[in-house]
Amino acid sequence: MDAITQGVLGAAAAQACLSDRLGKRTWLLGALGGMAPDLDVFIRSSVDPLVALEYHRNFTHSLAFIPVGGLLVALPWILRRRPREERVAIALATTVGYATHGLLDAFTSYGTMLLWPFSRARVAWSWISIIDLGYTVPLIVGVILAARRVSARPARIALVISSLYMAFCGLQRARVMAAQDALIALRGETAVKADAYPSLANNVTWRSVYEADGEIHVDKIRAPWLGATRVIAGGEAPRVRLDELPAIAADPETRRAFELFAWFSDGWLARDPDDPTLIGDLRYALAPGDARGMWGLRLRPGGDPAVTWESGRGRERLDLGRAWTILFEDGGEPLLIGNARP
Repeated sequence: MDAITQGVLGAAAAQACLSDRLGKRTWLLGALGGMAPDLDVFIRSSVDPLVALEYHRNFTHSLAFIPVGGLLVALPWILRRRPREERVAIALATTVGYATHGLLDAFTSYGTMLLWPFSRARVAWSWISIIDLGYTVPLIVGVILAARRVSARPARIALVISSLYMAFCGLQRARVMAAQDALIALRGETAVKADAYPSLANNVTWRSVYEADGEIHVDKIRAPWLGATRVIAGGEAPRVRLDELPAIAADPETRRAFELFAWFSDGWLARDPDDPTLIGDLRYALAPGDARGMWGLRLRPGGDPAVTWESGRGRERLDLGRAWTILFEDGGEPLLIGNARP
């Protein structure tokens, strides 16, 4: 998730465990540990645009790396002359904070290599957006109160509240997946794979994607906290596979780029309807029902460069009024309300 949320979660976790041993500075140690895994954003290359894609949420986010990462964050403090008990407590605080990061990221849809080095699988439970104030605000309040009072209690309460909110996000996803199943049945299709992703900063409006008969279907599903789910038809695009692209498969550079992008996007690749030279990641778009990806690749075997990363797309501005329509209005005639036709 965003850096602020990662920091306050790490801070709250450290305060909940170690406030009595480290006092007011506990929040800082936990926050630094909670944010540290995202230093992997500095792993990049000026000649290969996919290096950053490959190494963000990679080994620094894994469960196996937690003890190493926590210790590295603590080094500036534990290398100074301090009582052994204090150095141990500092290392514990940074490690507890560090441990929260990868697990929290796994609840988003981007994909996190929790099981590195034993597996390259990108874990993505897709319960929550990368920004969600419903999750973050209770943690901020809890961390501030815990620091002011030098007490673990506010941090523990905040962790309970934020965890309950996360569970509610999981319930919302379950409602959306049930609506997606009903939509697929209504259309008389058989899905090869299916998923749903929360749109930015809320758990009400979701992006539904499923593959059937070689097409990736994208729809908007709204799950109001009170009221029935509503499905609004979106677009579709043919899924792109490497075996359908002989020129790209024959060139080592473009083949590697395509395979890496397919791994990163969990295979949700399709040509942009407006620009067939662009292969997009259909997990993300400005509008939940849009069949055009927010970012993608241009692959030109033998070209210079052979691989180009496109992001932002820049074709339309998302003003406040349009954002409100996307997130909190149907924006079209619903195909389904609940599990029935309107």
